[in-house]
Amino acid sequence: MPSQPDDASTTDDDTDHPVGDPGATAERTPSEREESAAPDSTAIGLATAQQEARDAAEALLDHDFEGVIEVSMRDDGGWRTLVEVVERHAVPNTQDIIGRYAIELTETGDVSGYELRERYQRGDVKEEL
Repeated sequence: MPSQPDDASTTDDDTDHPVGDPGATAERTPSEREESAAPDSTAIGLATAQQEARDAAEALLDHDFEGVIEVSMRDDGGWRTLVEVVERHAVPNTQDIIGRYAIELTETGDVSGYELRERYQRGDVKEEL
């Protein structure tokens, strides 16, 4: 029966690197890689930017929140988001008026600005190019 390695050569992170090996690099989760790569530990990620956009829409716009339809990182590390809100309810709901707003967030998630981009009737069909 093969001998078991002693404790000094076992692994602590399910990789092939022995414990105590200074050259060993443990596998990290995407969020751990993001945190270590971010110059400012208070910078937010994509999911947090999406939640911050939702919170901002609910706090700033006096309409029912419909959804976050786009989130993208800007060159400066901040976030550009597009959200939709129901500006006017109607019966049937295909006649609702939807407002599409751009909400700009800083890299830490603070709102730096917002603007109405478009209003349309829910039932309108648009062809995207």
